[in-house]
Amino acid sequence: MPRPAFAALALLTLILVAGCSGDDGEGKPAAAESSASLSAADSLVQTGLEQLDAGDDAEARTTFENVLELDPDNVYAHYNLGLLAQGAGRQDDAVKQYDAALATDADFAPALYNKGILLEATELDAAVGLYRRALKADPDMAAAHMRLGFALLHLGETAEAEEHLSTGIELDPSMADVEPPSYG
Repeated sequence: MPRPAFAALALLTLILVAGCSGDDGEGKPAAAESSASLSAADSLVQTGLEQLDAGDDAEARTTFENVLELDPDNVYAHYNLGLLAQGAGRQDDAVKQYDAALATDADFAPALYNKGILLEATELDAAVGLYRRALKADPDMAAAHMRLGFALLHLGETAEAEEHLSTGIELDPSMADVEPPSYG
């Protein structure tokens, strides 16, 4: 899935989470400070996403690191730091950031999907498990259907593979032109 699409997904999810966050109404100072930190973190996440969209990776990385100072478990900051590390070819760093995002939200489909891509070459069975989890969390993730389909074809599970490939193309017809990854 293209980077702007993931940024839009993360931003939409952020808006939904922010809109659903509740207030206990007790007016405790600690709760107010926590709410202020989360609000500042949410604002920084949005800034970081805008920086990513503009192609300013260095500034985005700094912004997402600042988010983690305010909210160490911020799934979006960890995910986007993973995305940046993956784009820079730092696979170990990317996996660590995706794992940190998944420690906060075990069903965060973009982190599951991207971690699967990183593991395909060396741990195809683990990648298949991650794609399955991503699709359980987001059944309409066309790219995950395609990657799972290609992996299953490689593993000889043709019938299920064809179902996933067909679903991926049905969800996003542009997926028909996607080349299968090579499995070392």
